[in-house]
Amino acid sequence: MATDLRPAYADIDQELFDVDQIPMTSRDVRSVGEMLFDVDYLARQLLMDVGGDDAGTLLRSWPTMVAAAEDLWASLPGRRPGVDERDRPITSLSAQAATIESSLSGRKAWPGQGPTNPRVDQMTQTLLSAAALVRRYGAEIPHEQTEAHRDLEAARTRIMHGLYLTAHAVSVALHDNGRDRVTDARQSGRRVQLAQHHSPYAVAPTGVWVDRMTACENTARSYLNDRFAQALAGEAIRPVDDPGRLAQALANWDIQSHRALARDLAPANILLITRTQGLIAGASMVLVDAAATAGVLDPSDRLVPAIADAGRSWSNLAGRWGDLAPPGARIQEPLARAAAEVRASYRQITHDTTTLAGPEGIAGRPGLSQAVTATLRAVGAGSELAVVVAEKADNPSLTGPARALSRRAHNDVESGLATPPAEGDVVWVSPADILAKRLVPLPPPVAETLRAASDATMDAASTASSMASLHLVERAHGSTASDAKQQPAGPRPDAPQFEPVRLSGGPRR
Repeated sequence: MATDLRPAYADIDQELFDVDQIPMTSRDVRSVGEMLFDVDYLARQLLMDVGGDDAGTLLRSWPTMVAAAEDLWASLPGRRPGVDERDRPITSLSAQAATIESSLSGRKAWPGQGPTNPRVDQMTQTLLSAAALVRRYGAEIPHEQTEAHRDLEAARTRIMHGLYLTAHAVSVALHDNGRDRVTDARQSGRRVQLAQHHSPYAVAPTGVWVDRMTACENTARSYLNDRFAQALAGEAIRPVDDPGRLAQALANWDIQSHRALARDLAPANILLITRTQGLIAGASMVLVDAAATAGVLDPSDRLVPAIADAGRSWSNLAGRWGDLAPPGARIQEPLARAAAEVRASYRQITHDTTTLAGPEGIAGRPGLSQAVTATLRAVGAGSELAVVVAEKADNPSLTGPARALSRRAHNDVESGLATPPAEGDVVWVSPADILAKRLVPLPPPVAETLRAASDATMDAASTASSMASLHLVERAHGSTASDAKQQPAGPRPDAPQFEPVRLSGGPRR
């Protein structure tokens, strides 16, 4: 009996190419050291970005992160039997975090029950992944050897430093929350009794939490005093065992960033995308410099400035999208994982332990030629990504936290970046919306400067893309020329004729 199978194949094709149906086959290939470095990186970013509205989510996430760090600490090989003096700080920190968790449990007063912080949750998950790796392969580590012992000490230092930075970020958020409360009270005509210790803004109900987080911060700092730099000097560096790792990481990043932009309008995802594009630009400058030193790439006085300009534009745009991301906004896990692998892949080539390697050191590492080709292609692809991000900036349904948008609107007008209103000073966001911590539409100055920053990023990314593409073409022709030296002289009769290629910035939107 004949059966028409075409509808069945059509259904299979539809599922195969449906973004939501494509299974994630990529896995986390980072080492434990790379994971710990990434926790440190994420903690530093968190410290730069926190505001008062983040205080509640950060406080609720803190005990879970400490528990994950203690779990990783306990899994590290080479622990001495009985009470180990070097374990006291993490044990004390765990006890302090446990009391905070107990106080938060079932609490109706501020901060109450609610969402946790996605950035701290990401660090927590990274620590748990590192602990799973150590438990699986830790028995193979010769911890009695000097090099392994020093690397384990560096790992403990990394764990504690990540906790120290995060505790400080929570304290900063609590301080900012108290300052916002004082400001709101003064604007409404209410008197507020300022605090007499830590900070005048450590007011109720945040004051008691400032005290408790300061204790956690001091515990972590006590371990790091006179130890941080010395311990990290013994950190083992993962050798470049896969020259194609960076190319694969950048290819996966390109896929995941486009998927995130195609699905929905999430400012938190766009913040990560723009920030990672800025990181790619910065790392590309380092690799281009090293490649010129090694003779892998012809020196150019236009390529590096073009990439630098694109990096500055991406970073500026990231700051503006950061104002639109509400507290507690979640980042798509595949996107976050792809960004983490990009960071680890670049660092493997560009860094020596805690410092940036010199051009001569990077030039001697295997896979530099492949890395330069991959990073130039990523710079080239950035122009198209900038156009997609700019389209998101034109969406009239964009919203953001009231307080952040109010500050941004007034700052942009005062600095001359936005058109000043004809009627003089304007209250762009209602004080009631700020007090209620609502999400509000973008004020006109914010929308104007976001579009302007997007246009500037498009122009800069287009220029950098043109320069990167030109150097890729020159590299390809150089390789062809070197191969041709082994062939008989004279043109082949079937050789194609190439016309000059015009590299332009492309039309503006």
